[in-house]
Amino acid sequence: MDCDPGHDDVLAIVMACFHPSLHLLGISTVAGNQSVEKTTQNAANTLAAIGKFEIPIYKGQSKAMFSTLPFCEEIHGKSGLDNKNGEPVFPNVTVPGQKEPGLLYMHEIISEFHKTNAKKVQFVATGSLTNLAILILLFPEISAMIEITIMGGALGIGNTNPVAEFNIENDPEAARIVFESGIPLTMVPLEVTHSLLVTPEITNRIGSESVLKMQIQELLSFFKETYQKVFFFESPPLHDPAAIYFIIAPQNFEGRKMRVDIETVSSLSRGQTVCDFYGRSSKPANCFVALSVNVDSFWADMLLCLELADRHIDQKV
Repeated sequence: MDCDPGHDDVLAIVMACFHPSLHLLGISTVAGNQSVEKTTQNAANTLAAIGKFEIPIYKGQSKAMFSTLPFCEEIHGKSGLDNKNGEPVFPNVTVPGQKEPGLLYMHEIISEFHKTNAKKVQFVATGSLTNLAILILLFPEISAMIEITIMGGALGIGNTNPVAEFNIENDPEAARIVFESGIPLTMVPLEVTHSLLVTPEITNRIGSESVLKMQIQELLSFFKETYQKVFFFESPPLHDPAAIYFIIAPQNFEGRKMRVDIETVSSLSRGQTVCDFYGRSSKPANCFVALSVNVDSFWADMLLCLELADRHIDQKV
């Protein structure tokens, strides 16, 4: 899992760690919601909070390939995981040391898994695609070892410019490399994640009877306020777990293969995922684009993972 841990990434990490059908090989981090130092710290803090500190963390790229990153402080706060008081939700832990660049570790763990198990690694990216693009360029053999699912892009309205989604706009050159790599690719766009709303009913179902659930409620409360101010959502959407859920239950998604190109030049639409919905282009399809998800099934699995996380924490105490 490659991410820039913000509020919804916490629940994506919970799902990746605790769903019975998944085995998480590691978490790599990238700059995006905050600096790579802060996103790496947040990944470590999250794993410590859920009793999974043994999961490897690899600090990745601190910059986009050709542009300056605009961190998303207005949505995720100064730490990247703030509560309503402007304080980090999770206490800081010591981040494991790293002797080599994160990309080398990522290549090593993917290669070893592929060699040992003779099957592909499901590479899930929920942040900017910088790590993945450079990994593909440095180690072209990785293309035969992975399948990619990303949370990112939009068929229509964007969330950082009129038509671009944050993760893609943060590093569109990297996204272009990934989308043109020929590696099996699934895109879970804003149109899908905006259906996964943390409504008052969902908040009630999450509950607050444990330390973890209270922390999740703090995160979601902050997320709700920022989404109301910036995007006029009554309830905040849960973006990143949707990409994890696609790995778990692709049958619960509707979608189609189509050509998706990344706009890297226009000042009006830089970072747009140009989706050829009706096949008007002569270019071959390069991406499966999710168009909808079974919302009830998603929440059933998400809440199950939270319960399993709670039980795991109780056993560790």
